[in-house]
Amino acid sequence: MELHYEDKMTSHASPTTWVVRPDPDLADLIPSFMQNRKNELEELKQARSRNDYEFIRRMSHTWKGIARPYGFIHLETLSRSLEEAGERENATDVERIINEIADYIENVRIVYDN
Repeated sequence: MELHYEDKMTSHASPTTWVVRPDPDLADLIPSFMQNRKNELEELKQARSRNDYEFIRRMSHTWKGIARPYGFIHLETLSRSLEEAGERENATDVERIINEIADYIENVRIVYDN
C-alpha cells in the first residue's frame, strides 16, 4: 500500500480545494466512504443543534481514526479539533469546525495517481 498524502490548492478565482491522492486500490471504496461522511455530517449538525457533545466526541473520534487510512489527512486534523472542542463543550468552536468539515467535504478533489 502506498503512502497517502494531501495537498491544499488555492486559486484566486475559487475557494480552497483540497486534493486527496488515495491508494488506487481504495478507488472502489472511496465513493461510499465519502457518502458515509456526508450522511454523518448531517448527524453532527443535528447533534450540534441539540448540544449533544457526547455524540460529537464519539463521531469525531471515529472520523479521526478512519480518515488517514483513506488518505484524508486534513479530515483527520479537523476531526481531532472537533473532538477537542466537543470535550470542552465549546459550541462556538464546534460550529466553526463542523462548517470547516462541510466545506472540506464539499470541495475535496480525489485524484488517483497511476
